[in-house]
Amino acid sequence: MSSAQPMARRRVAAAPRAQRARRGRGAAQVSGAGRVLGWDLLRGLCALMVAIYHLLYWLGLAELQALGTYGVYLFFVLSGASLAYSYGDLGPAPGGVLRFLAVRWMRLAPLFLAVTAVFLAMLYARDGRLVDGMPLRLALNASLLFGFHDPVVWSLPVGGWSLGIEFVFYLAFPLLMLAVRRPAWASAACIALLVLQAAWLQATVGTDGWEDSAVRYHQVPAFAGYFFVGCLIGHARRARTLAWPFAAGLVAWATLGLLLAGAMGEPGQELLGTRGLVLVPACFAVVWASGQVRVPGGRLSRVAAWLGDVTYGTYLIHPLLVFSLMWFVLPRFTPRAVESLATPLRGALLLVLLAATCTLAWASERWFERPLRQTGRRLLGGGPASAQA
Repeated sequence: MSSAQPMARRRVAAAPRAQRARRGRGAAQVSGAGRVLGWDLLRGLCALMVAIYHLLYWLGLAELQALGTYGVYLFFVLSGASLAYSYGDLGPAPGGVLRFLAVRWMRLAPLFLAVTAVFLAMLYARDGRLVDGMPLRLALNASLLFGFHDPVVWSLPVGGWSLGIEFVFYLAFPLLMLAVRRPAWASAACIALLVLQAAWLQATVGTDGWEDSAVRYHQVPAFAGYFFVGCLIGHARRARTLAWPFAAGLVAWATLGLLLAGAMGEPGQELLGTRGLVLVPACFAVVWASGQVRVPGGRLSRVAAWLGDVTYGTYLIHPLLVFSLMWFVLPRFTPRAVESLATPLRGALLLVLLAATCTLAWASERWFERPLRQTGRRLLGGGPASAQA
């Protein structure tokens, strides 16, 4: 055998590695799993925003309503963007639509139902009884169809209301994609949904205030504009990547953080007036910018992917830990309510709860959610492998 033959084989073997390396320079935008890492990073930051808002409030440390409000809004924009990016070719054929909905149900349902079971067990251990209307509640939560009417009332897990609304958008997604692909339809739908969103806000929070209208406000019309604009952003990202430097993402995220800091005040006020007029387009802008940012490879890209992985678990698991602490753990040591404890102790509890939440979210994604998603995709005949989609 001549020395040229093994050398040729080495060159052939090296070719895929070279191609992967060239693609790796683009992995700053899209990882090997088809993930937009800038969106992963922003999604994780939003989950932490919502968790920190709840922990601060439940521990009696602060009430930073804008963190929770716009953290959830960003989730809806990111969801629309990720789906349009990953499922941009989805057509109206019944088989494809049913497969899409089954894949989406498999994405949300396993952890949602696990959290539901744990939360119901906690309620029973505390009260010795379950909530009223349990058969209907279980059916609506198992099917994720509780978003059509009063999802805040019908969701069993704390914070689960947004997932019911999310699933309503999944049902409408094939029709929304028909509009997205046609510029005239897209413009008309965008204007109509944003006007509906603003009118809904004014008729609820703007008229009666946050406390008296929170249930009425948290309905599909209040979030449809966010989701649809996200679809437009995802469609644009699918068509063209600008590959901005990472510094541009830092500027976008820091700017949004400063705007949110300036919007703090009485609950609901962050939605109204100048604050709302500034923060709504800011949410759209930061999601668009995050999709164009080139996340450097190495440790930073791994951090971005990790943040994307723990997002869903962080959102659902942190209430379980807080209420476990308040209902079962603290009463064994002190009769005092958690908000009456020393501020440094509550600050330490916040850090411990946040770390435990992220750890459990990572474990859930790695050993529970991801294996079930992969099994579901095999059974359903494939689909985008992206963990974010």
